[in-house]
Amino acid sequence: MLETCKSFAELARKKSRMSLHAPGAFFVGSMFAGAYVGIALILALTCAAGLPVGVRPLVTGSVFGIGLILVLLAGAEMFTGHIMYETFGIAKRTISLVDVLRLFAIVWIGNLAGSALLAFLFAKTGGGVIFSTGTFLHDFVAKKESSSFIVLVSKAILCNWLVCLAIWLAARLKSEVAKMLGMAWCLLAFVACGFEHSVADMTAVCLGLFAPTPTGSVLDAANVLGAVSLGNMIGGALFVAGAYMWFARAELADGPAEIKETNALPKSGFAAASTH
Repeated sequence: MLETCKSFAELARKKSRMSLHAPGAFFVGSMFAGAYVGIALILALTCAAGLPVGVRPLVTGSVFGIGLILVLLAGAEMFTGHIMYETFGIAKRTISLVDVLRLFAIVWIGNLAGSALLAFLFAKTGGGVIFSTGTFLHDFVAKKESSSFIVLVSKAILCNWLVCLAIWLAARLKSEVAKMLGMAWCLLAFVACGFEHSVADMTAVCLGLFAPTPTGSVLDAANVLGAVSLGNMIGGALFVAGAYMWFARAELADGPAEIKETNALPKSGFAAASTH
């Protein structure tokens, strides 16, 4: 675990350099993540529209994993994953607080831009069954926008605990199939339980705004994204990065001997997230 923590800290350093030396390209990578997670959300809603309420969580959760798989395998910069990376980076002093704030700003805005672009294009197609199935989309978005701040933050903490665990698993497993299965199960858990993911919610609120009969307002969307982003930061930074750095200290009890892990460094495809 110590080596995995160090590898993510080094990844944070790499991401910081990328954002400085090629900010435009880095921003495009952030847009990719917003679009990829948005595709997963649209797929999940399309599969769930018209189904009985009781089976919707299982169906949406079962297909949503494509979002993180695309982010990690194809390569993209996802805000929720960056939270974990930058926390390791700060702890191991591979990046500064200024680096963290710059990365968070670029990735979050890029994710929003990619999500909004995808939602706009999807709305121009007519919106498929998502727009045509009664009040399905309205109910989905309105539930988020009517939730209290503490409810959204709590759901977001639990969500990014699972998303960052999915990325952590991907870094420690060797087999590509094992990586995908591990990620898919973690995402099934958070989606089926109704937790809140800031990047997915970017597409959700944009779909609500672009629908023929808009749901909520820009202010409502901003309130949701603000609360969920905060909760995601707590979940990724405290419950995964912070917790595993503390847990990894137990390995020091065996002395400075080399620690062998199944996969010391994340592969380049999985290193490009954020992230969950």
